[in-house]
Amino acid sequence: MNIKTFIVPEILAYLKNVATLTEKVVVVSIIGKSAYNANLKVKSLCRMFSEDNISSRDHTIEGYYDPVDHIIYLHVHSLLDTDALIKHYDDIVKRCQEEGKNDDFLTVYNEIKSTFAQMLLVLFYVSHIVVLSHPSSSFDVNYIQYFKAIDQLRQKLSGQISDCLREIDGISLDWINNCRPCTPRLLFYFERCPKGVTNIKKLEHDIEDRIYHILRKIRIISSTNTSSLFAIPPNEEFVYMSEEEQVDRLGHAVRSLILGCQPGAMLQVEVPYCSQPDIGRSFKSFLQVHIQHARSKGFDDNVTSSRHSQQLPAYFELPSLQHWAEACEEVYKVVMKQETMASLSTDTRFSEQRCLKVLPLALARYQESVAIHYTRAAHEARLALALAFFAAQARGPLFHQYSAQLVADCTAYWETGRQSCEVASLTGNPCTLPKHSSDQEHCNTVRYIAVCDCGRKQGTRDDPYTPKQANFTFYNQLGKECTCHAAQRHFFPVFQPSIKEYTAATLTENDDAVLSDERGDLTPDLDRSLVRQASTTEYLPGMLTLSSPPGLLPCYSSWSLVYLGPSSLYSHNLGLSESHHPGFVNSTNYLLPWDVTVYSKGRTSWPQLSKHSSRGRRPRASNSMPQFTVKVFIGVEYECPRGHRFMLAAPDKVLRAAPGSIVKDTGHKIAESDMPLYFPCPCRQSKPLTAQLMRLHVVTPKSLVHCTLNPKVQPAQGAPIFVPSVEGPTVLSQSAYWVMRLPYAYVSDKESYPENISARLLSGVFGVSEVE
Repeated sequence: MNIKTFIVPEILAYLKNVATLTEKVVVVSIIGKSAYNANLKVKSLCRMFSEDNISSRDHTIEGYYDPVDHIIYLHVHSLLDTDALIKHYDDIVKRCQEEGKNDDFLTVYNEIKSTFAQMLLVLFYVSHIVVLSHPSSSFDVNYIQYFKAIDQLRQKLSGQISDCLREIDGISLDWINNCRPCTPRLLFYFERCPKGVTNIKKLEHDIEDRIYHILRKIRIISSTNTSSLFAIPPNEEFVYMSEEEQVDRLGHAVRSLILGCQPGAMLQVEVPYCSQPDIGRSFKSFLQVHIQHARSKGFDDNVTSSRHSQQLPAYFELPSLQHWAEACEEVYKVVMKQETMASLSTDTRFSEQRCLKVLPLALARYQESVAIHYTRAAHEARLALALAFFAAQARGPLFHQYSAQLVADCTAYWETGRQSCEVASLTGNPCTLPKHSSDQEHCNTVRYIAVCDCGRKQGTRDDPYTPKQANFTFYNQLGKECTCHAAQRHFFPVFQPSIKEYTAATLTENDDAVLSDERGDLTPDLDRSLVRQASTTEYLPGMLTLSSPPGLLPCYSSWSLVYLGPSSLYSHNLGLSESHHPGFVNSTNYLLPWDVTVYSKGRTSWPQLSKHSSRGRRPRASNSMPQFTVKVFIGVEYECPRGHRFMLAAPDKVLRAAPGSIVKDTGHKIAESDMPLYFPCPCRQSKPLTAQLMRLHVVTPKSLVHCTLNPKVQPAQGAPIFVPSVEGPTVLSQSAYWVMRLPYAYVSDKESYPENISARLLSGVFGVSEVE
């Protein structure tokens, strides 16, 4: 920066290099905006200022003292100058990002305008003449807004300014009372003259009349200018229209450098403004008239009339350099510490008023026809409608702020007694009760139709939220209404507590011990002692699987095995009667005959399946070992949520009996294959419901053989294998009809398993062996 200039308020340090501080000075300030590639305003006047100062600070008041004519020139650099805005653009963007204001530039632009207005007020406090520079040939009416905001702030700060000036020694009482040495005179400078203008004076006078009319109309100036922000000379010219051509500064500098480097050429250097001779019509001579007027008799710009004939003259003072510098520093400190001027934030105030008007309407749109309690999905859907309504009506830089407030208000409205519980059931349906504590049971409006353990009693079941509700409580209650509650059944091992305060076992990954499928092959005599005894103080928190820790049993059994009666209850010609087994889809209520070849010598714990046995014909023996064939009727029953039941003839085929004939399918496919746990129900063709494998039917023969059941269910790929017991296959009595009910929900100690197309009942469920 040039050493002859200074930065307000750092004036006293600059005055140390000035010889005389008692000289009376005239203060001239240059304000306004500059065009692109202009840098300085009123270039013919401001050559003493440094253009490098633009890159150092975003808002600056730069000063220069002319010791010859005793004139102080003040020049405003601000972000309203195009070159300064371009240079500081990256800094502005970075600040916007740090302050979270990157959604709209207008929010930061309000701060820029406020800082610019505060700097203008400082100059109106400490100047005699203020030159308002325009980069074009027309008056910028946006300054009206600045003038009104500055005048309001000036009246607000008058008491503080007077108190600060009172602390400076040597300042006159009139200056303290008026807060300034005079009412500054405002001059207008236009850098460009319209093309084709022949009478420049007439144009200047026309612009003067228009500006004067505008300022009087909005009451910025009045006939008594003592209380006004500034004054306009009534009988002197105050508008200057520059006729200088716009020159490319960079091109001009290059051309001048080339000419100066020619042989015999001389480098031309322009002298400072204060030393330039007055040649013809120039802004210097225009300004000099007002400066001489200030030095001679001061400014008295009051407009006298018959009603104001006794009007007192306006106050005017030429301060000393020392007093002016001290006063300028104090005024700068008071004015620049003020907050953002809200009156300048036109766009922000419009945005705020518009958003405040639309906000309650958008909230009412959210609350329209709202239920007493609703889920998060319904809340988000309503919120989206409210935000769409708000976005269609709200405008401006505060849109995002009030949009966030709308989200907060809608969320608070929802969370204040209108929030549903939303805890998902085992089938994925949310709880419809109001949000409640964990002690209260969950509930929803979903209901299913299901049958009891034996399949003879049909009833309505609530959507279960716990494994016990799904696999034990419902069937236990429905069984009391049916005869199967008191029927003979096989009881699977469960937890038997020995103390009152028993707890669930805490399991870790290291506690998991995979039980081999060969556990059923362990003989009771040799390996029973190797099996860990069941705990009587801790129970298994979940259903029993092959990966459950040894010695832990569940509190209840999720499986059931019921004896319906003798084998004569089932007739293969008639199938299962509708009166005893309701809900079956037509022609699907049959069991499948399964012919099994049993060898009388040798013992096996697992079934020896004959894949090529023929119905009613004993196969030819491959060796001399005695053998015989037995017929077992088996069936895998599926049940849909509407209570429809059906059997499968194969993993991918629904059992269908031809009208007037018996079933021609056999049970080999279902006995030797993995069966799907879920299958589309044939109750309807379009969008069929999903049925679940719920029961296994077995009608044992009268022969001296043991029929066994050993179900193993894997509800998902890679999931643990669920079993009713780890003690191996369950032996069924001879000449009897048995029904095993499978779990409705599969929940391990770690997670629950919803419906999955890869879920399956592993093969090897049915087995036949000779009685020893």
